[in-house]
Amino acid sequence: MSAGVVISRCTDESRRGAILKLVHEAFGALTPPSGALNETLDDVAARFAAGPVLIAEANGELVGSLYCALKGDGLYLTRMAVKPVRQKQGIGRALLAAAEAEARQLGARKLILRVRVNLPDNRAYFERAGFRVTGQGQDPSGRLTRRWNGL
Repeated sequence: MSAGVVISRCTDESRRGAILKLVHEAFGALTPPSGALNETLDDVAARFAAGPVLIAEANGELVGSLYCALKGDGLYLTRMAVKPVRQKQGIGRALLAAAEAEARQLGARKLILRVRVNLPDNRAYFERAGFRVTGQGQDPSGRLTRRWNGL
């Protein structure tokens, strides 16, 4: 991971705007466009209420985030975002490692996430991180997704 990057659980809801901006920036280049681009500050507030929000900072600058929520015996991960100019520097892996630590602390037995089928690079990324496909379905917008488990 990049030197000087710190991963922590964010409890400061005044950072919602910065987190939303980061998510929009990170998801902005996806084709077809991500539903993340339609999310608002109210959606981020709901993420804070649902479970841990992890952030990555470098010299005080927000460079990554990951929303987590307990679902059954797993910790569901969604909207992992890394500032585009900071991608491929290990920040996403560090966020996943922090999520795994959160899962263990919360008593979750697995990490769960969904990846759109039409995003093969994302699928490959999570496979390299140790996730395996456990199911297939549709997200709320009707996009075909695969459910992944890891831990």
